[in-house]
Amino acid sequence: MPGRYSYTSPWSRGNDPWFRIGQIDITTTVGLIGLGIISVFVWAIEGRSHEISLKLLLDPQRVQDGEIWRLITWPLVNQASFWTIFLFFILYMLGNQLENLMGRRTFLYLLLAFTVIPAVVVTLASISNSSPAFIYGLRFVELGVLIAFAAQFPFARFWPGIPAWGIVTVIVGLQFLDALQMRSGLHALTLLSVAITALVGMRSLGYAADLHWIPAIPISGNARRESRQRPKRQRRFKKNHLRAVTEFRDRHTEKEIDQILDQVAEDGVESLSKDQRKRLEQHSKELRKRRDS
Repeated sequence: MPGRYSYTSPWSRGNDPWFRIGQIDITTTVGLIGLGIISVFVWAIEGRSHEISLKLLLDPQRVQDGEIWRLITWPLVNQASFWTIFLFFILYMLGNQLENLMGRRTFLYLLLAFTVIPAVVVTLASISNSSPAFIYGLRFVELGVLIAFAAQFPFARFWPGIPAWGIVTVIVGLQFLDALQMRSGLHALTLLSVAITALVGMRSLGYAADLHWIPAIPISGNARRESRQRPKRQRRFKKNHLRAVTEFRDRHTEKEIDQILDQVAEDGVESLSKDQRKRLEQHSKELRKRRDS
C-alpha cells in the first residue's frame, strides 16, 4: 500500500504553530515538551518534599475526594534524569510526525485522550482498593504516541533497522513485565488503557487503515477537517513557491540579456560567443511566443 513503508522527516517544520515565542514555533508537541521540561525543574527545585508535584500526580483517592484536576495534571510530574530527557527527545520526533499528519487540534485531542481516559479508568478501578497508588509522568503519554505512530506506520524503520511494530511490541511487553514484577495492577491497567486508547483513537480518527481488527468509534467529521485542509495549504504554498521561482528566473534572465545587449552595443555582434548568441536567439523566441499567446 502507498506510504506503508515510509514517512516524512521527523525534523520537518510543516506543523502549524499555536503561537510563536521569538523564533520558536509553539506547536502542540513543542508545548507539551516545554511543560515537561518545566516540570523537571520544578521537581529538582522543590527538594525532597515535592509539595507541588504531590498536588499534581494522579492519586485516585484524592480524585474521589474532589481533586478533579489530577485527572489532567498527572503527566506534568517528571523526575530529573537522563531517561526523562531521552523520553522528551523520542516524544518530539514521533509527536511531530503525528501532528504533521493529523493537524495540531486533532493531535491535541489525542493527547488529552491519553491523559484523561487512563486516569478515569484507574480512578474507577481504585474505588474498592484502599491501598495508595500514584501514577505520574509523560512516559505514559509518550507510550501512547509511540503506539499510535506504530499503528499508522508499522514498517517505519528505527535503529538498527527494527520496524516500528517490533519496537512497540518489545517496549509494551517490558512495561507489562515490570508491572507484573511490582505486582501493580493499577500500573498494568494504565498501560492497557493507554494502548487501547491509542489503537481505537487512531482507527476512530480514520488512520491506521491496516488494523481492520481494531474497532472504530463513530466521531464527528470535524475531527479530520484540519488534516484535510492541510493538502490545500501545501498546494497553495507550492503555487506561491513556483511563482516566486519563476519571477526570480525572469529577473535573472533579463539581467543576463541586458549584459549581452550591452556587449553588442559596445563591441558588436561579432564579439559574442556561440553560447551567448544561442542564448539571445532563445530569448527572442520566448518573447515572440509570449506576444503571440
